[in-house]
Amino acid sequence: MLTLFTEKLGRVSALARAARRSQRRFGGALEPLHTLEVRLEDRPRNELSLLREARIATARPGLLLSLERMRAAGRALGWIRSAAPAHTPEPALWKAVEALLDELGAKDAVDPSRALAATGLSVLVALGWGIDLERCVRCGKPCPPDASSLVDPVRGGLVCRSCGGARKRLDSKTRERLGRAAASGDPRELELADAELALELVENVLKAHAGVS
Repeated sequence: MLTLFTEKLGRVSALARAARRSQRRFGGALEPLHTLEVRLEDRPRNELSLLREARIATARPGLLLSLERMRAAGRALGWIRSAAPAHTPEPALWKAVEALLDELGAKDAVDPSRALAATGLSVLVALGWGIDLERCVRCGKPCPPDASSLVDPVRGGLVCRSCGGARKRLDSKTRERLGRAAASGDPRELELADAELALELVENVLKAHAGVS
């Protein structure tokens, strides 16, 4: 039993019969963290597709050399498994995940926590759950660029004091960096100290909307 996140079909559950024995059809390709080219066969009245063939299209051996990189990749794929809708193409989500895996597999990859945090912010945008870091989500009042702010990820973004505020405070520079990272998915927009905060925000949103634990 496999869960595949595909470019054309979105998240798909598939059955790979005799996967461990069939070198001709699978040839050791059923490994996580690489991009595969697969041939699926739909079955009427059955949610499970049959995996007929698979081969590695993009191998990322560099990713497998670091436990931190593997953990970051696995955490992101866990988000996708829980949050991506079944049988629904999600091109922006696909692009974000591919970019993360490529980054983590590169020889000169940035810190895995920064890469994961930036991807998490862009994943929220792709799923329609992006955190609004520019205005109050209750009254719509813009937050001045040079002002600190209060953010509630479960409510979707900034909450001004007039609307009750929130517990988590962001200074203006941090808010600006998080906003740029969410828009671009580029981990280089974040400082190392931003990663823990960004991941906390991302996982609070995913827990609220998709039950990610």
